Amino acid sequence: MVEEKRHEVAAESQKNEPRQDTYRLLFELAADLLGIATMEGYFVELSPSWEGRLGYTRDELRMHPFLSFVHPDDQAPTLGEVSRMAQGAVVLTFKNRYRCKDGAYRWIEWTSVPKDGLIYFVARDITEQQQLEEELRASRREVEARYRELEQEMAERRQAEAALYAQNEAVRALSTPILQVAEGVLLLPVIGQIDAGRAGMMMSKLLDAIVHAQARVTILDLTGVAEIDTNTASHVFSLVHAARLLGSDCLVSGIRPAIASTMVDLGIDTTNLRTFGTLAAALSHALGLRAHRQK
Repeated sequence: MVEEKRHEVAAESQKNEPRQDTYRLLFELAADLLGIATMEGYFVELSPSWEGRLGYTRDELRMHPFLSFVHPDDQAPTLGEVSRMAQGAVVLTFKNRYRCKDGAYRWIEWTSVPKDGLIYFVARDITEQQQLEEELRASRREVEARYRELEQEMAERRQAEAALYAQNEAVRALSTPILQVAEGVLLLPVIGQIDAGRAGMMMSKLLDAIVHAQARVTILDLTGVAEIDTNTASHVFSLVHAARLLGSDCLVSGIRPAIASTMVDLGIDTTNLRTFGTLAAALSHALGLRAHRQK
C-alpha cells in the first residue's frame, strides 16, 4: 500500500517535468520538515531534514507506522488529529513528541493538509522553544510559590505585631494602675519613664477616674521613678494641671533627693507643685484635705 502511494505521487509529479525539478530541489534543501503521509499512518515522502533531526534514515522512518515514533503520551491526540484530517479538517498547529534514534524525544509542530487520501505536511522542530517555555513556566511557578510564602510571612508578621501591640497595651495598662485609697481620693503610682504614648494613656485613664469617683484629691506617686528629665517632668506637670482643671487637688509624692536635684539643675519651676517626700505624707495630707472639705 505504501509503495503504491509512492508510485502514485511520483507519477503525478512527472506530469510536469520542469516544475518537478524545481519542487524537488526545494524539497531536498528545505530546513523545515516536509513530507507526505497516508491516512493509514505511514510516511510516503520525507525531506532530508528529517534524517538530521531524528537520526533515522528516511527509509527507516517510512518502514514503520509513524505512530510508533510518537511519544506514548501523545499517541492518542495524534490519532485524533489523523481522524479529523480523514474527515477533511486542516491541522494548523498540532504538537507532539517524536523519538530520535538515540532514544531522546523532540517536540514537533505540524501544519497538515489532507488531499486525495494523503496528508501533506510542513513540520518544525520546536524542542528548544518548548524547553524555554517550560523553564519560564517553572520560573513563574517558583515566583508564585515565593510570593505566596512572602504573603504568608507578612500575614504572620502582622499577626505577631498585632499580638505584640496588644501585649504592650496590656502592659501599659497594668503599668498605669489608678487606685481609690479613700472616698474621693485617688492614687496614681508612676513606675519607670513616661513617654508621650504612656503619658496620653495615663492622662485619659486618670481624668476618667476623677470624673467617675468624683475625686477631690489625686496623688501622683513618683517613688518608682528612678530619674527624671525634661520630658518626664513636662508629662507630670500636664497630669497635675489636667487634674486641677477637673477640680481635683493634685499632690506629688515620692520625689527622691536625686530627682529633686535634677529638677533644680534643669530649672524646672515647682512653685505650683504640692510635693511630699513620701506617699504616707501625701496620703495623710490628702485625708486632711478631704476632712476639711467635708466640714
